Formats: sequence, C-alpha cells, structure tokens
Amino acid sequence: MNGVGLCAIFSRQGDWAFDYALSLARTHKTKLNVFQFLESPYTMRRDVVFVDAAKTKTAPVTPDLIATKDKELRMGFDDRLGDYTDVGFRLCEGVDEVELRKCFRKGDYEVLVIGYIEKGASFGGTTTIEEFAKKFHGAVVLVGPETPSTFYLNKPAIDRISELSIPEGKWQPIE
Repeated sequence: MNGVGLCAIFSRQGDWAFDYALSLARTHKTKLNVFQFLESPYTMRRDVVFVDAAKTKTAPVTPDLIATKDKELRMGFDDRLGDYTDVGFRLCEGVDEVELRKCFRKGDYEVLVIGYIEKGASFGGTTTIEEFAKKFHGAVVLVGPETPSTFYLNKPAIDRISELSIPEGKWQPIE
C-alpha cells in the first residue's frame, strides 16, 4: 500500500477515523496523508473561509491565514501521532471532492479514511458523503457513525478488504 489518506474532521467520528488511519499506515509502514479543507460559506468559492469552530466568523484567505491554519492542523495531531513520523499534512483550499481526486490520481494515497458523522451528511457542499464514496475510484472507508468499530466501505475498498485490517462482521457496504 502506497499511502493512507485521512480527511481531518474534528468530531468524535473524526477521532475514530484518525485512530484507524494511523493504525493502517503503521501496519503497512506507509505514509499517512492528512487533508484538511478550509470551509467556506460559499459552495464553489474558497477565497473567504470560516475561521472559527462555530462557523460564525469569516475571513479572506491570505498567506498568513493559511500559515496559521496549517500550524493548527499539525499541532492538533502532533501528540496523537506519537513516534510515527511518516506523515504529510495538506491544507486544501479547493473543493473537497476535486482536491481528493487530484491527490489520489497523483498517488498520494490508496485508501481514503473519513469519519462518518451521520448518514446523508453533506460532503464538500455539493454531494453527500455516501454519494462521494460510491463514485470515488479508490478505496474509501467511513468510520462510525455510532462506534469506532463500525466501518462502511465502497466497492474498491471491499475488493481490498484483506489489506484493511477490519474484522469480519464489522463492515458493510456503503448504500
């Protein structure tokens, strides 16, 4: 396996997804690539983004803002990574689906792990998480939404189940 991708989602399910993605990267001795998307009040434009967790304050995207958010991303995972150093961080300014597809085509990861907050959750502002995962050409593993040991897999992930370290009976296909 040549890399594990993780969409950084700051929630309980996002924590579960991180734990699983890190474990998978350790098992395969491969790079963990963490992607965080700057959220915008606009669907396609990303020149103005939310700067607070409550999504009430916005600011224009500037080099200083990107540097601050990049540092926050790295610091947010630093303690949890422990001694694992084969990690890349990418703060993405574009649309989620487009950026993730580009990075997949470049070979940054083979398996994408995402915290599954709830069924029908919006993904990237243009689709649902299930629709994104079903259409994605690479393996996608959704972790949650109820427990850290519940996994939903798209077809390419099911085809690679033997590499994913998911116990029998703990996964189901994305519907």
